[in-house]
Amino acid sequence: MSKRIPTGITREFLEAVALPNHGGRYTPISHKSIIDKVHAELAARGFNVEAELYRASVHGNVANGMYILDQGTDPDMKMMFVWGNSYDKSMRFKCGVGVYIPKTGNYIFHGDVANYARKHTGTADQDALEMIQAHLNMANAHYAELLDARDKLIGTTVSLRKASELTGRMFIEEQCINKEQASSVRDRIINKVELFDNLAWNNGWNFYNSVATAMRMSHPKSWFEDQSKMHKLILKEVVDINTDVIVADLPEVAIPEPTNQLDIFAVIEEVENTEVVVEFEETPEIKLNSPTDVIVDEIPEELFIFDEPQQTTFDLPDL
Repeated sequence: MSKRIPTGITREFLEAVALPNHGGRYTPISHKSIIDKVHAELAARGFNVEAELYRASVHGNVANGMYILDQGTDPDMKMMFVWGNSYDKSMRFKCGVGVYIPKTGNYIFHGDVANYARKHTGTADQDALEMIQAHLNMANAHYAELLDARDKLIGTTVSLRKASELTGRMFIEEQCINKEQASSVRDRIINKVELFDNLAWNNGWNFYNSVATAMRMSHPKSWFEDQSKMHKLILKEVVDINTDVIVADLPEVAIPEPTNQLDIFAVIEEVENTEVVVEFEETPEIKLNSPTDVIVDEIPEELFIFDEPQQTTFDLPDL
């Protein structure tokens, strides 16, 4: 049976997680040092934290932190700072500036956040601090870029076929959503759920938020990459194609009748009158082991389920 993510992860819990000693060149960055650095850098720039949220795997080896700031020009798009860290070598430290959407409880961030990651080497702490500083120095620029993306998406329409195609590509091609998340997106699409009072169900921004809602079930280890892939794909396929490219009406083309078409009734008659002999090989006897002979390995920590109904695993308080 798969384990489930614990709820109510606090700053104190993450700070108390023991820092492992892997030896060699790998130097884990402590969750506590990251939290302290983020708070210090935010305060130095005059950013007040309205809310902070943490989530982690069962033992706290993989963690995310998110800070909603009072910075920003649009009350519907609150600036936030996010980071990801691991103690088990499963994820490099990464961080970036994003946006929290109070209306839907969703969050988005700059599409390249997942590319700004640092290996855990001997200078990991200093490198992490410099990365935090670099992203905060560009906070207003990243925030403006996300506002622009929102505005462009609002001006688009996503047909049922296009929404189906993009959902399938995110599930199969990009692999940034799992089957439960794909099912969640599908349900919102076919039920024409409107997440915003003034936007139709097939609006581009509404579709984006339908997917972002499902993204709240992503594992802390893959959340950055998953969100980044989704962000890039939707912007490219919805904004660039639907708004920037005008497809002219194609002229009607006369299709000639085929000269080598089969008579379907003749084929059916031929099949029905054909005697088919099927030979079966003897099936060897299969012996089943008793239940006591079956060894069930413990499911590793990374195989968590984040989609339990009624479970608020990554929801922020109303702001």
